[in-house]
Amino acid sequence: MRRVAALLLLLPLLTGCWGRLELADLALVIALGVDLADNGLYEFTFGIAGPPVSHMKNAPQGDAGIPSRIVVTQRGRSFAGVLREIELRLPRRINLTHTLVVFIGERLAEHGLGDALDFVLRAPEFRLQGLIVMVRGGPVRTLLETEPLMENLQTKALTEIAKAHIGLEVRLWEFFSARATTYRAPLLPVIELMESPDTGAKGQRYAARLGGAAVLRGDRVALYLDAREVRAIKWLRGRGRDGVITVPCGDEPGPESVSFRVVQAGHRVRLHRGGKPAFAVALRGRLRVTEMQCPRPLVEPQVHEQLVQRAEAELRDLMEQVIAKLQEAGVDPVFFGEHVRALRPGLWRTVGEERWGETWREVPVTVSVDLRLHTTGLMRNPLRS
Repeated sequence: MRRVAALLLLLPLLTGCWGRLELADLALVIALGVDLADNGLYEFTFGIAGPPVSHMKNAPQGDAGIPSRIVVTQRGRSFAGVLREIELRLPRRINLTHTLVVFIGERLAEHGLGDALDFVLRAPEFRLQGLIVMVRGGPVRTLLETEPLMENLQTKALTEIAKAHIGLEVRLWEFFSARATTYRAPLLPVIELMESPDTGAKGQRYAARLGGAAVLRGDRVALYLDAREVRAIKWLRGRGRDGVITVPCGDEPGPESVSFRVVQAGHRVRLHRGGKPAFAVALRGRLRVTEMQCPRPLVEPQVHEQLVQRAEAELRDLMEQVIAKLQEAGVDPVFFGEHVRALRPGLWRTVGEERWGETWREVPVTVSVDLRLHTTGLMRNPLRS
């Protein structure tokens, strides 16, 4: 009798899969787009991974005719209502745990996000390690329907580009952390839809390109940065490595130039003591010569130093230009206000979190650059020397 009672007591401890859902019963969402439609409605676009052949009844031999992705668009006033409408159209249950990227439409970003992304923070299925980007030049659906290069899914291709740190990379948790404050401006990497008949599948009108970035003030776009200006943002965010700096060989711009790749990059922001905020930004890095069209030998110290100094001047001018542009717009996406809040709490209370945008416009920022030539590659001098 005791043995029976012990077995009965152990039964609740046994594990089980009472609420399991088979993979064949799920529609895995890998990309989600949100944009503003007419009449105050939101347009939600779901990029769903296509079903594998093994999970399809009466599947043809090979993968002919089986889509690698399914794109579904629905308009509505709320995400919950739209999700229910789409589930009524699909034979599988939508699963959001594999969402790699959340796309924001250009119209929504410029009119104001409001609470359009509230569902991302509330739904436990979303992983905040996913990426968030903005789409310019067309709707999100057009982006998801384009054929990428070297990948089956456009979302996967864009994710791999971001992971390679070639462009700007912003995670969902970073974006929402910035939106939770009044002094940090959220950043949105921008994906541009370009008309390019030479890229992608035959007959495809658009190709996707990871371009610049959008800086938000509150919940809407305050200014855009191009791909060149994003390089300065990456330096200030500690991700300046693998950038390219091209400078002319002579004193004036001309057809001959030398290109350097940044193999090591670092930065330091110093907050000066005093009654008002003032910063000194120091950039340092090591360069590798990737291309040289100058008929001048690099073994000569004068030539070496002159070209590196031009690279330093190019980076310094770019940094000062971008900082001035951010200050003119009154937005701070690169944590200058965070330095004041963390290091000088008394000064921060005097400035005021709500007034940092206006204070930031007048803050003096000096930039210094120290670059060193690490290697010239497999040869020292150009062929013509």
